Amino acid sequence: MKWKAERPNRNQLWGMSPSQFKTMLKRKGYKVDRDFFKFAAVAYKNNRAYRFRYWSFPEFFVDVSCPLNEFDRWANSTDRVLTFGDWIES
Repeated sequence: MKWKAERPNRNQLWGMSPSQFKTMLKRKGYKVDRDFFKFAAVAYKNNRAYRFRYWSFPEFFVDVSCPLNEFDRWANSTDRVLTFGDWIES
């Protein structure tokens, strides 16, 4: 059996639909895979990975990785953890 995540609802994504959320990321310059919501909700920009943790509802966090050439796994390679509100303002 293959594990597959549920698509988030609007409450988890600050009122955006999953499609609107992906479009916002693309407009901000992130590389977003087609199956973004199926596994880990990870986008890429400036040689770093960004994991969007909408599933820790009601909080929404963004994990920023170290440079990709030094990346091992999220537990070891997270440089910063931002709230979604702080990330969206930057």
